Amino acid sequence: MDEVQWFPRFTAIPGVQYTPPPGIDVQGVRSRYQLTPRINRYEFGSSLSWGNTSASPAQQHALSDPSRPSTSEVLVNLAEALELPGEPSHYHFALQRAAGVLWGRRRQSREMLSAVEHFCWLDLQLVQAVPSAVSSGPDGAGGFYYIEAFDRLLDMYLRDGLLADAVGVAEIAERFGAGELTRAREARERFASVAAEDERS
Repeated sequence: MDEVQWFPRFTAIPGVQYTPPPGIDVQGVRSRYQLTPRINRYEFGSSLSWGNTSASPAQQHALSDPSRPSTSEVLVNLAEALELPGEPSHYHFALQRAAGVLWGRRRQSREMLSAVEHFCWLDLQLVQAVPSAVSSGPDGAGGFYYIEAFDRLLDMYLRDGLLADAVGVAEIAERFGAGELTRAREARERFASVAAEDERS
């Protein structure tokens, strides 16, 4: 029987390296939620109950419409959500949602792209540490969901000519069944072309 995984905070996931930004009122945020779930076990699995809801604190804390708040509110909300208990998939969607919002605002400042890159790499750390966070079955047995971080990072690295970084992302994408992404193929082809030119020169 597969038991659902949960963690007291994002940094508690083995394999994830993350430092929360300063100034987050962790205790204040955590005081609003039921922090320990009840585990409901069934013949073929389990589920979690957090008080009177099945939504974890990390999931409950997410902005209902993250496109409306200011950028600072999006950043603070994500940092707070990552300090709350949740299932790996809840952290994945929180990171993906915040990265998507800031990607939509990327023309406002260069700092937006830096934040998008940071959140995308945090997401890739997470999904590599816990593949079930983005799978309909244990460890990818049911196939993986679409992971936006691959496209975001590939877009940035290919635009800036960072081909080795782009190929690194493409290799991770391949492990998650996303190796046929158009941008992943482009990364490998451009890198191979540059390598071939170097050999001829």
